[in-house]
Formats: sequence, C-alpha cells, structure tokens
Amino acid sequence: MVRIKNILKYIATIFLVLLVSLCIYTFVVTDILKKDYVNVFGYSYFVVATGSMSGTIEVDDIIFVKITHNVRENDIITFQNDDGDLITHRLVTKSGSKYITKGDVNNVTDDPITKNQIIGKVVLIVSPSFILKSIAIFLIVFIFLALVNFDSIIKKFIVKDNNNSQKLPDDLFANPNRKYDEPSTGLTVTISIDEMEKLNKAHEEQAEKEENIEVLDFDEYLFPEDKVVKKKDTFQKETIDLVISILKCKKTNAKKAKMNKKWITKYQYVYKICLYVLNNQMDEVRSLIEKPTFDEIYDYDLERVGLTETIRNRIYELPLYSFLRLLTYCILYNDDEMFDGIYKILKYKVAIDKGFKQLNKNNSETLKQLKILVSFMKKVSNKFDNKNVFELEKIERMIKIGNY
Repeated sequence: MVRIKNILKYIATIFLVLLVSLCIYTFVVTDILKKDYVNVFGYSYFVVATGSMSGTIEVDDIIFVKITHNVRENDIITFQNDDGDLITHRLVTKSGSKYITKGDVNNVTDDPITKNQIIGKVVLIVSPSFILKSIAIFLIVFIFLALVNFDSIIKKFIVKDNNNSQKLPDDLFANPNRKYDEPSTGLTVTISIDEMEKLNKAHEEQAEKEENIEVLDFDEYLFPEDKVVKKKDTFQKETIDLVISILKCKKTNAKKAKMNKKWITKYQYVYKICLYVLNNQMDEVRSLIEKPTFDEIYDYDLERVGLTETIRNRIYELPLYSFLRLLTYCILYNDDEMFDGIYKILKYKVAIDKGFKQLNKNNSETLKQLKILVSFMKKVSNKFDNKNVFELEKIERMIKIGNY
C-alpha cells in the first residue's frame, strides 16, 4: 500500500511539474516572443472561439493539433489565413497547390490557402463539459469512499490518530541542560566485537525462525474462528537491520567493546524491563521507562549519530520487544547517543501513545520475543562476564521475590 501511495504521489508530482512548465512555456512563447502558437514536441493546442464547426467542435473546446503539412481531404486542419487569423475548418478538397476549407455549418467555402499556411491537423478535441464531468465523477467517488471509510479518514486527516505514521516532535531530543561526562569507573568487561556479532547473527536467526511460526493468543483459544497466523514482520526486521548497520558503520575500526559501570547499569536496566514484562508487572515497566536508572543525554546532533527523521519515525512504529533489542545492541556497541535517542522515542511512545498494546496486553508474540532476547543477553553474560558484574541472576531473584 505504501509503495502504491508513493508511486501515485510521484506521478502526481510529475504531472504538476509538467503542467506548470507548459503554462510558463506558453506564456513566454505567445506573450513575450509574440509567436502565434506554441510547439510542444510537434504538437500545439488552441481554444475554439466560434461555432463554425458546431456539431464536431463547439465554442470553448480545446483542440490539440499535430503540426504537419501532410493532410488529407476531410481532415480538420488549423491554418492561418491571409489576415493572420488562426482558423480550424475541414479540408474539403485540394486543387493543385491550393487547399479549399470550409466550416461544417458554413454555407460557403473559405478563400483558398497554400500548403505553407497550414499549421497542422486536429488529433484531439477536449470539451469543458468533459472536464467538468470528470471532476464530478471524481468527487462522487471520493464522497462514496469517505462514507464507506469515514472513521479511518477522520482519524487520519482530522483527529490524526497516533498509530498512523506518527511524526515525532522536533523538541523531543532538545533540552537546555548540557551533557556532562560521567566520572570514569574503570573498565570492567571487555567484549570482542567479532564474537559479539557472531552471537548477534545467531540471535537474529533464532528470532527469524520464531517470527515465522504460528502464534495463538489466549483469546484465540476462546474464539477459534478468529485464529490467525502471524508472519514475519519485514518492517520490524528491516528497521532493526538498519539501526544495527549504522552501529556497525560507526564502529568500523573497533575490535573490542569496553563495558564500564555506566554500560552495566544500562544492560541491567534493559534486562529488568524484559523480566518485568515476562512476569506481567506492567506498572513497574511503565515506571522504569518513565524514570530510568541512568542519566539522559540531550545535546547531540541527531543526523550525525544516524538518527535521521525517517529512521526516528520508523523506530517509533516498532513494538516493545524490538525497542529492547535495539537498546541491547546500542549497549554492546557502546553508542551513547543512539541508545539515548531510541530510549527517548520509547519513553515518548509510552507517555503519548495509549494504543501501545505491548504495555496493555501481555500477548504471546511479545513474550516469545522477549524470551529470545533474555536468552541472548544471558549468552553475552556467560561469554564475557568473568567477574559477575552483570548480576543477571541477582536481578531475577529480586524480581521473583517481588512477585511473591
């Protein structure tokens, strides 16, 4: 649907540009250069002023003329008479070098003309009534579609439903407070970029397999007739791949990621959100997103760090588990600005978008994807954490105790 919309928009833009260019060209040729008619790729056009061809061509009709001297008897031609007037009549006969024309409703023929006086032959006649009828038909169709799909049109163009291609406000990432550097806490964990990317690839393959299987929500057991098969969401995958590619490009020369206390805190933050959702503690999820355990960054160049407007709006459309996957990747690539930018989009979406289903309904797709992410985060911890600084097991115990 989006592709068709873009194609139609592209065609409409081309048509508008061509129409405006034609108007400007006609003005220059006729009003400035003082020529009698324009030549657009071998064609010209005129507006009929009299009724001498009534029945075939009416007053105010627009005629399109192919500029040529190769005309035959019974062709409707446009020519310039000895007085310099432009006339469109039917060619009735040729006599040597003379051409005899006549209006269909006229009683007498015109004065003979020569071949050089002929501009061309009429190839298309467009009536103003035809244009008006076309506009009327368009309006009727539009009104019919509006009545059939009234609610959607109201939401999209008047109410501007937040679920439809939300455009993030420009001031979401702006703040007068300056960014400050957190005090150094020393290196705690060193992660090989190459080994981490192998884990990433395995994680993506696992997630892709899971996204293609049949998913049944609890409601579908109660109402089996509403059962649906959820296919892999290519939009989500493309957006995640896009952000990961940006992270990789920014860390092209990096061989290792240094995980200090700041990054461990963020890693624990994402892990905690995952567990809260898995344990259906949605109030804690909202509280944790609204009040993070880390200091936010504000004064950075969004375009420079890779968060263009298009990418920001794409990220906004993602479900909760995709946000958490992206935040995890940002942590592993040590990208402060990208992490904070994605977090701000998530925070804004939770605060503004009341239709964020992942926070309102603990559906099976969310649970499944978060289990995959938790498994991935544990693998990273087991692979690189030889000092037990991630404390993932401790977080799990605390959340379980909270439940009981």
